[in-house]
Amino acid sequence: MRSIPASTLEITTSNLSTSSKRSSLPSQQKITKRTKLDITSTSANSNSNLPMDGYTILQNQLLFTLMCKTNCESCGNRWNGTINIKKREGLFVILSFQCSSCTNTITIETSPKVVASDRRDINVRSQIGGHLCGIRYAGLAKLMGAMNLPSPIQDERYSKWDKNLLLSIKSFSDRSMKKAVEEAVTAANGKELMVSGDGFWQTRGFQSRHGAAALLSCNTAPKVLDIETCSKTCNVCFGALAIKNSNPAKYNDIIRSHHYEKNYNKSSGTIEAHAVLNMFQRSVSKYQIYYTKYVGDGDSKTFAALSDKPPYPGKVIKKIEDLNHFSKRMKRQLETKKRQYGKEQLSDGKTIGGKNRLSEQNIIRLQMAFASTIRKCKHDLDLLFKRSWAIFWHKYSTNDDPRHDYCSIDWCGYLKAARDGTSYDHTPHALPRPVLDAIKPVFDNLCSRESLARVVNASSQNPNEGFHSLVWLMSPKHKTSSGTIFEIACHLAIIIFNDGYFTLGDLFNNICGYRGHYTDQAMIHFDNTRLHTESKENNRKRRKEAGRDVQKNVDNDQTNSNNASGDDDYKTIDSDEEADDDYNETNPGDQATFEDNDTTTEGNECSTDDHDSTSSSDNSSTDNDDKTILSPDTATKEGVEKNDETSDDEYGYYNPKDRRRWKEEE
Repeated sequence: MRSIPASTLEITTSNLSTSSKRSSLPSQQKITKRTKLDITSTSANSNSNLPMDGYTILQNQLLFTLMCKTNCESCGNRWNGTINIKKREGLFVILSFQCSSCTNTITIETSPKVVASDRRDINVRSQIGGHLCGIRYAGLAKLMGAMNLPSPIQDERYSKWDKNLLLSIKSFSDRSMKKAVEEAVTAANGKELMVSGDGFWQTRGFQSRHGAAALLSCNTAPKVLDIETCSKTCNVCFGALAIKNSNPAKYNDIIRSHHYEKNYNKSSGTIEAHAVLNMFQRSVSKYQIYYTKYVGDGDSKTFAALSDKPPYPGKVIKKIEDLNHFSKRMKRQLETKKRQYGKEQLSDGKTIGGKNRLSEQNIIRLQMAFASTIRKCKHDLDLLFKRSWAIFWHKYSTNDDPRHDYCSIDWCGYLKAARDGTSYDHTPHALPRPVLDAIKPVFDNLCSRESLARVVNASSQNPNEGFHSLVWLMSPKHKTSSGTIFEIACHLAIIIFNDGYFTLGDLFNNICGYRGHYTDQAMIHFDNTRLHTESKENNRKRRKEAGRDVQKNVDNDQTNSNNASGDDDYKTIDSDEEADDDYNETNPGDQATFEDNDTTTEGNECSTDDHDSTSSSDNSSTDNDDKTILSPDTATKEGVEKNDETSDDEYGYYNPKDRRRWKEEE
């Protein structure tokens, strides 16, 4: 192993310090990191550590034992009587305690009423929790059964309450989207916005009965600006058919009084184009703005629909290509070429596939190199053209016939060797020329100036994918649901995606009359975990970039060392995962900004908890270098001690041994 000169270490430290001053990450721009709440804020007694607005599960036998240790308020004797359920409504019960000595009876209600309603707080909270977890009524019933608790409210009433709940959630999501529009207008310094749109369906495939499309802003912290949901069926009408013949009066009453869910008659595959067109057409009346640039995938019919029915007379909508979808064409077309040649022998007597030829691994490497090149050079068409063809000609080069005119000295081993006067061997990274001759038409198609012009200043739909994954957490794709449940999931996802989990406390406050101590603690935990996941991913990228800087400095300081065969920057432990020099940084003029580090999101975030999926949803760009980021890896010992205020008996959402801390870097 080669030693690293001291000068290299000094430069690396300087680079790390500089990179720490990058702008805040997307989730950090949306969410404020909060500390745990003071228990005294919800406790009647400042000496008590029990929040009086919270719930405690208590077994009935323990409650009876406790009552037997008290005296009857009427006769004064030691209480020894019976406990009965006077009334039960879901998880809410009215308990009656009757003294056997004097038959005096007292009652207690286990949950308060919600504001301006006969519903009980515990039932409303369990219903919202069922939607947040994606388990709905059937899942709640199983959970209550496993915990030896009463079953939830009846399914029929549960469905009725869902419709009322949807109205409340919609009002909060509309408020969130309106705020997001105002932020986007401020960022764009005008009312003509660039948005990214994508459709999604409640179940897999294009046979889903429910689908939707959302428009997201394309600034440094993308947020949902508008959403349109489409349903091809009404579950209430479908269920009422069972009693149409046996009880016509009740059937007619149901049809007249219910909310009709069906609002779309065409095929499921056209939902995206229909929904996006509707959102464009109502942007002026709803928000007084214009969507003049649209980021969409190339295989969508959405832009064609916007062109056929222009929503803004006199204004032209510009199509912005999604660079991720565009780069995937390299993989698809190479796979098509491989299938076309099949077992046919090339000029060297071998098939196109196989080891060190057009294998699946090499196809993926070529796609990754193409995608990385687009991200780094998308602002300059000439540079993008050169660097895209550099991928091909670098592979085409041999020791007798090097072709490195389009390569960059920052990553090309041959140019470095020529600069340093050392030898270089092309064999380890080159592909056979017959294989490259066979796939050259793919590069002619994708790397022409006309084709690459489509991705100049391209953007990404990664935030859309992150938003979709958040919806699917609350409305799983493997379970069919009603249009109402799907809409609830969509609008809850908007609130969480735009403003974080803590904002849901306002929803609880509006419906139940108070937020709840444990509810706030949980939401703070979810948001902080989201920030931690995003910060951890950013630190991983920074360490990777710092490692590349170390390697570059080593190359500069040890010009007389033996030049390893292949390229300098690709040294990995696992030979199966060894990358080619095509994926390294290009020259400083091509240097990737933080915005280029888009990571796709499906599962998305790659976090351990379902609620963390939103952090990936925010994988987007930032380009202000004057702000600080929060980093768990740079927390000082003093910072850990200062923030570690959680006691061992604190509520379980806060682990006293958790060392995931954030500190603003200097």
